[in-house]
Amino acid sequence: MTSPSDQLLAEQVRQGNEQAFVRLIRRYERTLIGLIRHRVGSGDQVQDVLQETLVHAWSGLRRDTPRDVRAWLLQVARNRCRDYFRSTQRRELFVETEALAPMVNRFGVAQARQREAAADIVEAMEEVPERERATLQAFYLDGLSIAEIAARHRCPDGTVKRRLSHGRDRIRTVLGVTSKTRSKTMNASQQRPFPQYRPEIRIEASQEAPFRIDFKEMAWWFIVPEVGDRVRYASYGPPQKSDAPWRLSETVSLAAQRPAIIHDRPCVEVAVENQHLTAMTGDNMPNEKKDIRVKVWGHLAENAVEWIAVESLRPDGTRELTTFLDEEFYDDWDSSPRLIEDCGCLRPQADGSLSRQADAPEVMGAGVFDVQIGQQHFTCLRVFEVEKEATERDIMIEAYITRAGRTVLFRRYNGNRWAKRDTPPHNWGEEMTWEEDLPHTDRIVVDGVTYIHYYDNLTDAACGIVD
Repeated sequence: MTSPSDQLLAEQVRQGNEQAFVRLIRRYERTLIGLIRHRVGSGDQVQDVLQETLVHAWSGLRRDTPRDVRAWLLQVARNRCRDYFRSTQRRELFVETEALAPMVNRFGVAQARQREAAADIVEAMEEVPERERATLQAFYLDGLSIAEIAARHRCPDGTVKRRLSHGRDRIRTVLGVTSKTRSKTMNASQQRPFPQYRPEIRIEASQEAPFRIDFKEMAWWFIVPEVGDRVRYASYGPPQKSDAPWRLSETVSLAAQRPAIIHDRPCVEVAVENQHLTAMTGDNMPNEKKDIRVKVWGHLAENAVEWIAVESLRPDGTRELTTFLDEEFYDDWDSSPRLIEDCGCLRPQADGSLSRQADAPEVMGAGVFDVQIGQQHFTCLRVFEVEKEATERDIMIEAYITRAGRTVLFRRYNGNRWAKRDTPPHNWGEEMTWEEDLPHTDRIVVDGVTYIHYYDNLTDAACGIVD
C-alpha cells in the first residue's frame, strides 16, 4: 500500500485529523530532533523545544497547508529554537552547571561554549542602567526594530540607537572587551608577521607517557569548526641549496565566523585569506603579495570532523562552490577522525624505514615527541596520514599535535614520482623524481615507498606570535 504524501496528510490535518498529524510528525521526528539538538544542545530542553514545535505545527497546519511540508516543519523548529534563546527563563539554563554538564561532551562543546558566553552577557546586562538595559532587551531579546522601540518609548530613533550603543559599551566594559581589543582581534593586518625564514626545529623522542588526542581541527587546515575559533599559519618552502634557510612562501588566516546550514546539514562558515608571496630567486626576499579570500564550511560531529562545502577560485576569477552532495567531493575533502592515539600500527624497522600493520588506519599516531620551534617547546603526538595502498605517486602527511588537539607543525612529503611525468617537462624542476629535485631534504620510507620532504606549515602558536 502506498504511503500518503506529505501534502495529503497536511490536508487531513487541516480538517482536524489528529492521526494524520501523528503520521506526518513520525515521518520527520528524527530530523526535527536532530535539528533542535544541534541548535539548543542535549537534555530536557530538546523535548521542551520539540513540544513547542509540535504545538505550533498543529496550529499552523490547521490554518493552512504549506507547499513544502518538510521545509515548513523544519522552519517551525528553527523558529522555536530562536524563541528558546529569547525566553526570559534562559538565564537559569545558562548559569546552572547542572544544566550545562550534559551538553559538555564531544558533540556539544560548541553549544555549551555559546551558552557560557550568553551567561556572561546576561549577567553583564545587570550592570547596565535601566533605560539602556530595557532597550537592549527589546532589540536583542524581543526582536523589536529600532522604529518599534522608539514608538514604544516615545522617543526619536536616534535616542534608541544611542542607548543601544551605550548599553553595548557598558557590557564590553563589564566583560573586559574594549573597543581596542576587538579591533586588534578582528583586524588581521595588525597581527604580528611570521618570520621570513623558518625557525630552527628540533624533534626528539619524549619521555612523556603516551596520550591520545581529541582532534577537532579540519585536517589539515588547523581550524576548529566552532564559531569564534581563529588560527594563522605560514608555509615554508625548501631552499635550493642545503645550507640555505627555508623561506616563507605563504601565510593563511582562518576565522570560524558564523553557523550555517547547507543542504539541511548544520555547519560553521570559515573565512580563509591566503597571502601568496611572489617567487623568490637567489637571496632576494619577496616584495609583493597576492591576496585570495575564499570560504569553507565544516561540521564537528561526534566522532569525526566533516567537510560540508568548499568555495574555490578559478583562474579566471570565477568562484565555485562544491558541497558534500557533489560527485567526487570526498575524493578531496574526506572527513577526519577525532580520536587519534598510538596503537602500534606504525613500527620502525632495522633499516630506519617504517612498516604499517595490515589493518592500520590512514590517520594514525606514532609516538610522543618533544618539539622545539625557535624558542617554543611542545610535547606532541606525532601523527601520520598515509594512503591505504600508497605508491610513489601519492603524498604523505606528518604532523605534530599537542594534548589539546592543536597542530603546531605540519610536514608535507611527496611520493618520489608524485605529479611527475614520465618524460620532460616535469612538475617542479627538470628532474624525473623528487629525490633528484630536492636532494637535501629529509626522506621517510613507509612500506617501501619513499617520501621526500616538500614543505612545512607552522601555526601562529608554534611561532609564539599569538596576539
